[in-house]
Amino acid sequence: MTISPQHATSPSGLKPLRHIVPEASHVQSLRQAGALFAWTADRWIMAWGTPEKSARPDRERASFYAPDFYLQDPEPWRIFPETAVVSPDALARLIETSVAPRVWQPFDREAYAASFADAQKAIQRGALRKAVPAVFDTSKGPLTATERAQALHAMANLPAGLMPYGCWNDHGGFIGASPELLFENDSVEIRTMAVAGTAGAGTVPDDILEDPKERDEHQLVLDDLITQLSPLGEVVRGVTRLWRIGILSHLRTDLRLRTTQNIDFDELVRRLHPTPAVATAPRTVWREWISRLDTAPRGSFAAPFGVMLPDGTAKCLVAIRQVHWDAKMTYCGAGCGLVSASCLEREIDELRLKLTATRGNLGL
Repeated sequence: MTISPQHATSPSGLKPLRHIVPEASHVQSLRQAGALFAWTADRWIMAWGTPEKSARPDRERASFYAPDFYLQDPEPWRIFPETAVVSPDALARLIETSVAPRVWQPFDREAYAASFADAQKAIQRGALRKAVPAVFDTSKGPLTATERAQALHAMANLPAGLMPYGCWNDHGGFIGASPELLFENDSVEIRTMAVAGTAGAGTVPDDILEDPKERDEHQLVLDDLITQLSPLGEVVRGVTRLWRIGILSHLRTDLRLRTTQNIDFDELVRRLHPTPAVATAPRTVWREWISRLDTAPRGSFAAPFGVMLPDGTAKCLVAIRQVHWDAKMTYCGAGCGLVSASCLEREIDELRLKLTATRGNLGL
């Protein structure tokens, strides 16, 4: 489906969808199979039932884009039989929370150290400028329907800036709260953001804003996004600032694209995914290096996940700060940007901080 920049939408962007006050039956269905996307902080798009898989979005219904990180699924779109807009607070009031915490096995430190060394060698010889290996804490068994409901309840009370999302059934799925928007297209302009460089929430702004390693890591992401978007129109850059979310702080720079072109959702994904915030710089070698450096398969971790509405309005986020699961295991993933100035122990501390924040956000 093509998005026309001349077609204005309602201020909320949700006019094509029905708004409901959720009932207990909705929550029960959602626990078994469903999807959600936080369109705004107080309006979530919720879908439930068994979805149809499709190679393209539906022109009449809200469609969820849920590929794997490598974009290998030929039918990445999910169209659910029931979709509505709900208040997260109203949804959370219907959910009881009484799940015992999971037992998690920490990621393999030695395997990550080997990936760190491999990446540093590649950076030193000029094959890479940045790499983002992923690690995963693991827990036995799939995320149960009761745990999914608990995560929904927890996400209704998250700090501003995190975007709850997910897609699941009894066989597997993912659920998380991402700080990173891949793109938003309201048919007037396209918006995205560079988010790279991480520290604890108590960090003094100047400490991270003036840290050469964090600035370099952030600049690589920013330059890449501008390069990818510039052929489509005028890119307007915001100021780089410290962005505090919960127990973490990040460097963030917003970008806006002014264009008169009709830009397809899939084209934006192809141009922007994966950014150097979750893969490599240069981006041309990401497939080779990410599969080599990751300590386990990514699945949906850091994949694009989005929604397109019938009027063409679309949002897509980067599926980080999540857990994903299959019939045997649940995985909690995180990644850190490695550049020439990176220190192994500092990166390990950052990984642990992100993993702790993710499980806390999801009540797991």
